[in-house]
Amino acid sequence: MDYEQEIRMFKTMSRIRTLEDILEKLFREGRLNGHLHTYHGQEAIATGVMEALSEKDIIFSNHRNHGHFLARGTSPISIISECYGKVTGTNKGRSGSMYLSDKKRGMAVASGVVGGNICVATGSALASQIKEDKAVTVSFFGDGATNIGFFHESLNMAAIWNLPIIYICENNHYGAATKKEEHQKIKRISERAAAYGMPGFTIDGTDVIKVYKKTKQAVEKARNGWGPVLIEFLVYRLRGHSAGDLGVYRPEGEQDEWKELHDPIKKYKKELIEKKIINLKEIKKIEVEAQKEINKAVNFALNSDFPTADTVSEYVYQEEKANE
Repeated sequence: MDYEQEIRMFKTMSRIRTLEDILEKLFREGRLNGHLHTYHGQEAIATGVMEALSEKDIIFSNHRNHGHFLARGTSPISIISECYGKVTGTNKGRSGSMYLSDKKRGMAVASGVVGGNICVATGSALASQIKEDKAVTVSFFGDGATNIGFFHESLNMAAIWNLPIIYICENNHYGAATKKEEHQKIKRISERAAAYGMPGFTIDGTDVIKVYKKTKQAVEKARNGWGPVLIEFLVYRLRGHSAGDLGVYRPEGEQDEWKELHDPIKKYKKELIEKKIINLKEIKKIEVEAQKEINKAVNFALNSDFPTADTVSEYVYQEEKANE
């Protein structure tokens, strides 16, 4: 990796953190409707994964999706506008936070249903195999989603048909309020790959370089016919399950310990300084620029219009009635 690439990844991680900080604040002030699931602590995964993909690759996200979209190149204006329900949002103000979509960048609609994108993403990989377009599909989900039927059925099918798909589990240690050890017997989720005859890896999801390298390797193999891969990235969400969840179910001191020792942005910042790729002054400039960009996006969203009632049937599939 060159210095420019490493700095670009730091900028992406900073933008994601800033976006989530502001959205969380707006939600808790009662300015946003619906649900909001922030990406605090998982920024290295979205950043490293998207850096490893090509423009033609296809991504299926989940309810915790802002980081995925921002890292892929979706404008923060579109993301924040959608959270406000405005016509300038990714979905024209019709979905809210959990169901973002950006077809131009290969970001298929995010699924608010736990594990809901896994089987659809598998279908996407099958389509790429049939078309021979060399595109790789990526499916993001959490540790809780690996207990449902979609996960097991999809991995089995992908392995049998040797599909070009990367299944990415962002194991943040909690399925909503339930600790992973309370809903799974296995130590590592990647162990489940063996049941389907596919490779499985467990990687430190707080290290953006490791995320990038392992994803790059998996994507290139999938693109060249080696079949599916399951990657488990170990992280810790530094907030509750949703913006309204204060995380009182966690053991005392656990969250503070992870924040102090394993915050991906803090770790990467230190690494870049030690490698003399960047200095504190340059870091501060990047952080200030991120703040300005996100604040500008919020103001744009506030000044945008809500969709009107007479457009309710637009962007909805309707079967044309045969002429009588």
